[in-house]
Amino acid sequence: MLGWHYYNYIQFVSSKKLFVTADVLLHYPKEKAGRHYQVLKLETSDGLTFYTTSKELLKPLQGRNISLLIFPKKVTFKDYLTTPYIPSVILRVNYQKSLRMHLFDYLGKVHEHRWMQELFGALFLALPISKELRERVTRLGVNHLLALSGFHMGLLWFMLYTLLSWLYKPFQQRFFPWRHRLMDVGLVTLLLLGGYLVFTGSPPSLLRAYMMVVIAWLALLFGLELFSFRFLALCVVILLALFPSLLFSIGFWLSVSGIFFIYLFLKWTTQWPKWAIFIGLNLWVYLMMLPVVHLFFGTFSLYQLISPILTVLFSFFYPLWIGLHLIGWGDVTDQWIVALLHWAEGGVVVYETTPLWLLILFITLALGAIRWRIALYLQFGLALGWLIYLIQKVA
Repeated sequence: MLGWHYYNYIQFVSSKKLFVTADVLLHYPKEKAGRHYQVLKLETSDGLTFYTTSKELLKPLQGRNISLLIFPKKVTFKDYLTTPYIPSVILRVNYQKSLRMHLFDYLGKVHEHRWMQELFGALFLALPISKELRERVTRLGVNHLLALSGFHMGLLWFMLYTLLSWLYKPFQQRFFPWRHRLMDVGLVTLLLLGGYLVFTGSPPSLLRAYMMVVIAWLALLFGLELFSFRFLALCVVILLALFPSLLFSIGFWLSVSGIFFIYLFLKWTTQWPKWAIFIGLNLWVYLMMLPVVHLFFGTFSLYQLISPILTVLFSFFYPLWIGLHLIGWGDVTDQWIVALLHWAEGGVVVYETTPLWLLILFITLALGAIRWRIALYLQFGLALGWLIYLIQKVA
C-alpha cells in the first residue's frame, strides 16, 4: 500500500499544474507578518484534502464547490499522505454541489445561529469547524465529541442494529428461523455504516472505528474475544498496513489511545456493577487522556472539568438530535447549546504542554498496567498529579 501511494504521489507531482474541482470544507481570513489572505480547506471528488490560500477578498465559500488550478510540484510525500498545502488559482465558483454540501445548506436553514450549523455539520457530516467555535469547545473539553470517532460509530451501530433487528425479527421467525440475526442484520448495518464513512470523507478516527467494528463483527461470528489488547493491536496493524497515511494522523492516535484506556479500565473493573462502570469509565478516560492530549493541544481551563458530565449527556442527546433533524425539529436545543458555549467564554485559560519525559513515563506505566495493578495505580497517580498541576496553574 505504501508503494501504491508513492506511485500515485509521483503521478500527482509530475504535473506542473492540475485542474480540479473541490468542495470548500472551511474558509477563513488570516493575517501573518502584516499580510492578509484567505485560507481554504478543500476536498476533491477523489478524496484529496488540502489547504490553499488566496490573496483576493473572497465572499464566504464554505459549503460551495469551486474549480481551480493547483500547482503540486513542491508537495513532499509526507505532505501528500497528510493534508498538504498546495498553491492554487481559483477559477470559478460552481453552481452544482455535492449531497454532503446540500445537507450542510439544509443545516443552515434549520439552525439560525452559525455555530449550530457548524456544530451539527461536524457531528453529522464530519466537516471542520471555525476557529471561533473550536476555541469554545476546547474550553469545555469536548473536542472529542465533535470529531467523529468510535464513540459515534458505536452509537450509530447500536441504533441501526436495534432498528433493523426489530424489522427483521418477524420475518426471521416466520420464514427463515435458521438464519443468524447477527450475520444478516450485522452485515446490512456494516454496509450502511460503510456508506456513511465514505460519504463523510473517511476521517481517520472514524475509519479506525469502522475497521474495528468490521473486525469485531467477524470476531463475534467466530466466537473470538473482543475486549483484548491483542484485538486492538491487530486492528491498528491492519489499519496502518491498508492506510499508511494514518501514521501521521493525530486524530487516529488519540482515538487509539482512548480505546486502549477503555480496555484498561474494563480489564480491572470486571467485578464492578454496571452503573459504576458507566460513571467511572467517563471519568477514567478523561483523566488518562489529559497527558496524551496535552502533548498536542495545551489549552486548559476549569470548564474542562465538566467534560465527563457533558460526555455522558451526549450519549443520550446524539440519538435524539438525529431523530429531531429527521422530523425537522433540529433546532429545539440550540438556545441551551449556544448559552453553554457563551458561558465558556469567561474564566482563565492556560496553555501547558506535556513534557516528553512525563509522557514516556506515563505510556510505560500504561503498558505495564496491562499486567500489573501497581502500574495502574502509579499511572492513575501520575495523571491525577498532572490534572492538579493544571488546575493550580489556572487558579
